Amino acid sequence: MIFLIVFGGLMLILGGFYLANSWQQYREWKGGTIIVALSLAAVIYGVINLPAFNHNKQHSSEARSSQVTTTSGSAAFSNKANIGSGNGSASQENKEMAILRQLQKGYAKLGDVSFDSKTKTYKVTPTDGNTVNALKQLAQDPSQAEQMGWSKLTDSFKKNSKDIDKAIGTDYSISIMNPGDDSQAMYTAKNGKTTYDIANQ
Repeated sequence: MIFLIVFGGLMLILGGFYLANSWQQYREWKGGTIIVALSLAAVIYGVINLPAFNHNKQHSSEARSSQVTTTSGSAAFSNKANIGSGNGSASQENKEMAILRQLQKGYAKLGDVSFDSKTKTYKVTPTDGNTVNALKQLAQDPSQAEQMGWSKLTDSFKKNSKDIDKAIGTDYSISIMNPGDDSQAMYTAKNGKTTYDIANQ
């Protein structure tokens, strides 16, 4: 690479003289400009690919990755310390809120997600227009459930219920609330099993 830089530098100087001479005597600039541009590109390419330049870049990236590893490592240790500490209720509350945030992100397009700590229930209240209309029809006539593809939605909730059970323990429920009456559940799963389904009533 040093050879390329030296050669490119010499060509850049000679190209500059050639460009100046061509312009003064013949009013011609294209050939000289091409030589200068190529020489400049060769010098820049050579400098960028110098071992010392790459070593500095690699060193800084290694330092950044090391910093990330250290940070994440300490965070993991910190979490373990909280879980193992005597204040189990606060730790459990943190887990509950973490699950709430995950569900809010996962069901953002479907609707709003809240957590009722008294009943240990995550409640999903649909706000999407099409879903709201479909669920209102289903509430009026549960026999339409199969045609509407109700089982696809409830299977998703049942799976999430099982994941919640693994993550923070048993006795947590997840419900799809009736958009026409958000105090009424249309489907509830607990510990990975269906406990209430309006389609089966």
